[in-house]
Amino acid sequence: MSEKESDSMDEINSFPPDFSSAENQEARAFLRERFLRAVTGIVGKGCEFRMFGNTNVTAEFRGSDVDVMHFYVRQLKTPLGTLPEAILRTSDIIKMHLPNIDDLRT
Repeated sequence: MSEKESDSMDEINSFPPDFSSAENQEARAFLRERFLRAVTGIVGKGCEFRMFGNTNVTAEFRGSDVDVMHFYVRQLKTPLGTLPEAILRTSDIIKMHLPNIDDLRT
């Protein structure tokens, strides 16, 4: 690897000086926990998805992978029929709507 390539890699992999400060780590941990609780809270709930290409589908949300690149759903109702189980790529999802969001409060 040339020195120029090495310098450009250092720029890509470098983080701002305060990125790993204790305060920022604590804030990231708090936000991650809140996100995981939100995802866990909607498992088993009905969702509406607007997919790429303006296709609207509904399904029961069951979870996501670690990287949140895919959603696992059940009873996916599409314009062509219903699938008992499916995996949706999050890159294909434009909007996710929970019609009964008020019912999620505990």
